[in-house]
Amino acid sequence: MTTSLPTVIELLAKSLDVPAATIHGQTELEALGADSLTVIELIFDLEDAFKIKIGDERPELVVVQDIANHIDRYLADRQETP
Repeated sequence: MTTSLPTVIELLAKSLDVPAATIHGQTELEALGADSLTVIELIFDLEDAFKIKIGDERPELVVVQDIANHIDRYLADRQETP
């Protein structure tokens, strides 16, 4: 399974203007200063980066890995659907 974590980290770092090296899978979004608007914007950026459409689905996202897991599940489901 492909992991979107590096892309999530890169986009978060850019969006929040923090060094990517300070962001890890278990970094809490709140600790980074990411509010709900930041997360929504990140989802839009990820949709563009992965050429996907997630839609209105907004799972509970607490740590950076939660975002990557959601994207990875979406990509896996899309590959399984003919």
